Amino acid sequence: MITAKHIPWEPIGTLPEDRKDGRRLLLWEVDLPVIGRWDSDREGWENPESMHILEEVIYWADITPPV
Repeated sequence: MITAKHIPWEPIGTLPEDRKDGRRLLLWEVDLPVIGRWDSDREGWENPESMHILEEVIYWADITPPV
């Protein structure tokens, strides 16, 4: 059985600069969790599948595998 831990959400303002390296992160946009990454060319968060810019990201968390 896989169990999930509490997700340690952090305000987007606390995001370390090293996380803006294209890696996928768990982001909270308005009222939904989404997978996103920083696009340095567009200077914004995007959905890596649709390339849609995420407008209102307010929290972030690293993606970690289940234990």
